[in-house]
Amino acid sequence: MRVKVEDLIREIPELAREFVGFENLGGGLCNETYKVQTKHKAYVLRINSRQNEYLNLTRRSEIEVMKKAQREGFSPQVIAGDHPEHYVVTEFIEGRILEKGDLVDENIKTMIMDHLKIIHRMEGQGRICTPYDLIHGYLKGADSFQVKRPDGLNRLLNRIEKIAHQRSNDKAYNNKFCHNDSFLVNMIYTGDRLQIIDWELSGIGDVFFELTLIPFTNQFSEAEEREWLRLYLGYFEEEAFHIFQDMKYVSMVREVAWGLFYSGLTKDDKHHDFDYYKFAEYCIEQIKQGIYQL
Repeated sequence: MRVKVEDLIREIPELAREFVGFENLGGGLCNETYKVQTKHKAYVLRINSRQNEYLNLTRRSEIEVMKKAQREGFSPQVIAGDHPEHYVVTEFIEGRILEKGDLVDENIKTMIMDHLKIIHRMEGQGRICTPYDLIHGYLKGADSFQVKRPDGLNRLLNRIEKIAHQRSNDKAYNNKFCHNDSFLVNMIYTGDRLQIIDWELSGIGDVFFELTLIPFTNQFSEAEEREWLRLYLGYFEEEAFHIFQDMKYVSMVREVAWGLFYSGLTKDDKHHDFDYYKFAEYCIEQIKQGIYQL
């Protein structure tokens, strides 16, 4: 693998000039990501997985979104994006990935919300990627790999359809542009700025789905969830809280579908040691117990 990565680096002019070395950045279960060091600068090389083939999202439109976000000031600059189906090169941002402990910092939480609000106002993007598109795209992909659907999945999907119908009437917070992958691991804090990476799932979606992603992966208490909504909306109301709970359910089912898809996509991939199918089964068990958190 190291030889193949270095071969690719030497084919990319921006990286090949004064190339010094590279290292695996890790942290991702989908794409392969490397820090590439040249004599004067560092870059990030992301070698893309095949998931977008199954989600009807083009890598080229992702590049355009990344460039727009960079102009807004909170996404790394795209250095090389001429072959987006295969890879993309961005500037390397010196900083650290946010962690759960950072969420006690009111300044950081405000920065997260301010960035999300700007994203949700982004216009002129033709990409559509609702949480329901993600679920059905991943399941269609899993079916193409002949992955066995776990018991109880159809019951979960029936509720998803009901939630999708209920959300279709929301003109204020549905059908807005969303990052759709705004977990803490995709946020880099530089000390005074917050940069958001990994825009491959971005598209027109549901703001409330976006708002669940950090709480449901960081075990927020009910009081913390209420405060999270208040921080974004500027107020709190019970109806919004109920919508939030429904979308946490949607987020959990998305995780199930994602796990099933990647169990098929990586079944012959020897360098993956994560058991995606067991992860999907774990998520289903959590849902059965009424636990919508990871």
